[in-house]
Amino acid sequence: MLRHYRASRHEHEVPDTPRIDAASRKQMLDEAVLSFMVKDCQPLSIVESEGFRELIQALQPSYVLPTRKTIKQMLAKKYEEERERVKKEVQQAVAITFGNLWTSKWAGRPKTP
Repeated sequence: MLRHYRASRHEHEVPDTPRIDAASRKQMLDEAVLSFMVKDCQPLSIVESEGFRELIQALQPSYVLPTRKTIKQMLAKKYEEERERVKKEVQQAVAITFGNLWTSKWAGRPKTP
């Protein structure tokens, strides 16, 4: 009977659905909380808020929210990653922009005899 139950449970699963392990799921949810906090300008203390904790518990009972300290570390890491990304973009944009400015500046000058 148990074998029949297990077999019938597997029939309803979608075969191409990727399985996410607990650690990956935790990381994904931690990053979602961090993203929410950054996008909506929420304070770090929201992870200690009773109402927010109840909401998260209702949505995902097995999920344990990161502490304020952990969120602070995650935020610092994300800030450095974004800073480096933007820095690289600006370096590339400046090189292109200066090239265009240089060409434009000399293209419009009258030729001297």
